[in-house]
Amino acid sequence: MKLVSFDVWNTLLDINVMLDAMAVELSKLMGTCIVDVVEGMIATRERIKRMRAETTGDPARALEESQEMLAELLGTDIEIVRRAAARATLNVGDEIVLPGAKKALEGVKKKGLTVTVTGNVMFWPGSYTRLLLERFGLMGFIDRTFFADEVFAYKPMPEMFGKPLETFGVKPGEAIHIGDTYAEDFEGALRAGMWGVWINPEAEEPRKIHERGFEVPSVEGILKVLEKINEKG
Repeated sequence: MKLVSFDVWNTLLDINVMLDAMAVELSKLMGTCIVDVVEGMIATRERIKRMRAETTGDPARALEESQEMLAELLGTDIEIVRRAAARATLNVGDEIVLPGAKKALEGVKKKGLTVTVTGNVMFWPGSYTRLLLERFGLMGFIDRTFFADEVFAYKPMPEMFGKPLETFGVKPGEAIHIGDTYAEDFEGALRAGMWGVWINPEAEEPRKIHERGFEVPSVEGILKVLEKINEKG
């Protein structure tokens, strides 16, 4: 194994912490009830996830589409959505970092492997996520980040998984991707010819569930998975 790709949201960072922070800022800027804002964000996220699962929509406008859809549903201007995202990025606290995230990144890096982040975007640009990874001390273990609004593709599209491999000259069979979403992360990685690791909180321990796939209860499970793969040579 030469390269380990990490999903970001609900793998390294807690999406709910960021969404809550953004909802607070949207509510302030719009002067409206936070409950209505939260409901609108949930409905928009579900709609976008369905679109991406069906690989519909314009990959080159993944970010703009999500911002436009949220603004339209809430009856506000897209600039308000963008400002709320910026404020949330500035104000969110270190509770956004998930337990085990730093240990997992550090452990993989110590093995001498290339570490990348491969993330979709919704409501805020990948550059904001990169800023959060920097703010909370995770970027020091990451060699390169690949976000949907910069790659012009999104998971589970093979182009999204292929970009890190192309960048570092790594074959699909020499790379492994870990994430919390079965369809986007696990199946997407497998279809791209990579190894896949699905973070399933209900899993009791790391176990093999596919010829090139594992499930783990938390992100730290990637370290045990790498050991298992190395044992089989």
